[in-house]
Amino acid sequence: MIGSLQKSRVIKIFITVFAVLSVVAVSFFGVSWISEPANQLVFRKWIEKTGPIGWVVVALMQFMHIVIAPVPAEPIQILSGTLYGAWGGIVLNILGSIPASMLVFWIGKRYGKPFLYKLFGKEKIERIHVLHQPDKLEIATVIIMLIPAAPKDIISYVCGVSSMKMSRFVVIATLARIPTNLMCTMVGASLQEGKWKLATAISVIMVVIVFIGIKMKDKILSGQKSKQYGDAKTQKKVLLSEGSSLTSRETLTSLCNSGYIIDIITSAKRPMTLFSKWKNKLIFTYNVNENPHEYLTHVSKLINSGAYEALIPTHETAWLFSEGRRYFSSENVLPVAAPASFHMVQSKISFAELADSLCIPHPRWNIVQENMAVTISCPYWIKDEYGTAGCSVYKISDDRDKKKIADMLLAGKNRLMAQEHIEGRYGQVQAVFNKGKMLAVHTSMQRGSGAGGSAAARISVQYPEAQKHMEVLGTHLAWHGSITLDFIEKNDVPYFIECNPRMIEPANATQAGINFPELLIKISSGGELPQTILTCRSGVKTHSLMALLLGSAEKRNSRKHLMKLLFLSIMRKDLFAESTEVLTPVCKDPRSIIPLLAVFVRILRHPRNVYSIKQNTIDNYCVFPETINAIRRINT
Repeated sequence: MIGSLQKSRVIKIFITVFAVLSVVAVSFFGVSWISEPANQLVFRKWIEKTGPIGWVVVALMQFMHIVIAPVPAEPIQILSGTLYGAWGGIVLNILGSIPASMLVFWIGKRYGKPFLYKLFGKEKIERIHVLHQPDKLEIATVIIMLIPAAPKDIISYVCGVSSMKMSRFVVIATLARIPTNLMCTMVGASLQEGKWKLATAISVIMVVIVFIGIKMKDKILSGQKSKQYGDAKTQKKVLLSEGSSLTSRETLTSLCNSGYIIDIITSAKRPMTLFSKWKNKLIFTYNVNENPHEYLTHVSKLINSGAYEALIPTHETAWLFSEGRRYFSSENVLPVAAPASFHMVQSKISFAELADSLCIPHPRWNIVQENMAVTISCPYWIKDEYGTAGCSVYKISDDRDKKKIADMLLAGKNRLMAQEHIEGRYGQVQAVFNKGKMLAVHTSMQRGSGAGGSAAARISVQYPEAQKHMEVLGTHLAWHGSITLDFIEKNDVPYFIECNPRMIEPANATQAGINFPELLIKISSGGELPQTILTCRSGVKTHSLMALLLGSAEKRNSRKHLMKLLFLSIMRKDLFAESTEVLTPVCKDPRSIIPLLAVFVRILRHPRNVYSIKQNTIDNYCVFPETINAIRRINT
């Protein structure tokens, strides 16, 4: 008798398990099938024939995705929007989600933690500390339900194990699901109506929320607050002189593990560095070109107060701080060279003259006279004496291009130079000096081009010849702080085309073992400096996807190539193979995806938008010669 009862129980258990597994398999593979666009079209035609039965099918699919954890929600919700519109789809999804939420809650309540351990794993459930904190559990439930692709299945079962009432959970879960649900049905409805821009915009918003949510979910479920900087009382603060340039953003990447609290002073409303977890706060100030005196007064007040360990100057703000030394209580806090040293290299013409005197190899050149006389044969480059980010530089390939020279002479206030064009590889050598003594040097070669021909993808190299000329230049100038030389390599000889007397995009050097921002901090704060010259590791590859996208839009004007670049970056192929993203490191700094997506959408809509993006960014960090002259007049 007992044996027959046991046999009967085994059979019942077997049938039950088989039925459950069959439902899971059918539901999972069914939703996977319906996620394919071609299959959605077939399914849609079938649904249209079924009439009201189709409503039941969509609601049932929503029901199954909640009950069966692995089944994704988003394809179902998008499909419901495609079939029945944004509001019709969301009504069907809600009708399916309410009974599903009740069932999941009841399962959790009925079978308790042991069932959850088997379903999700004991370790995963035990990490959810909000389970024993009713108030925090409700807040966590709301937040998780608001985030697309968040673990809604786990939180739903967990609520059943908690002391929460079913009625309260169902209300919270239903209401909190509506925003994400609505976004999905709107995407579906927009695709059906051919509103691609709206569908893309909503999808971008969802992707941003997903990345932020993925980063936050563990802290939400654990009930812990995010502690980005630890004990602020024991940590030191540094101030970054602007927040819009690629250099300032890469400086954040370089200092992410340094332990410093990083504040950024900026006049831009939404600088790129705003979207980073590694910045502490933005301090809004005056536009450096419109109000240079007020800008320097503001920065000096912050530094002179003693609240900051150091000031990190990027781009032409280094030039401005050099001329504005009298604003600061001590020159030691400024890791910048003297004005006389800047005068010899800030101008492209002055640097060419200095290179002649120091026997530093560089292309042939001459100053362009008013009669447009140029002694160099085509092709050659016409360069404004002052310029940045590839601006005010034009290639002259034939006589027809000479009109550009006339236009620049007519519009410009600075002298022009003609420089011989050299075919070869583009590279940069960067260094930090302490009162004429070289502390560190790093050389990189271009692997991929950004806007204005910049190095948007790099590889670090050992290049003794380039380093030798950098040391000669820095020693002659008694240079203090960071300096960068651009060169073209031809027949193993580096021909130096211009000097950037400042720090430029330091992340490749950081990845290769030399942290230039940290060295500048040590110079400013009197920290321990290296006794021997630091050199980089060779073969370290880095890239900046945003800069590559901008370079592609400027050079190719092709949406197809933009999509190809994005695909290659995701698949980590070609330029992106064995390379580290240093400008928008989304995995480590999820907020950085926001400017990346914003730029991508703008140039995908119209690749020529690259020029307005580029100009707007330059306007927020460039310092014009007129600004320097204004400070000189104040000083005298």
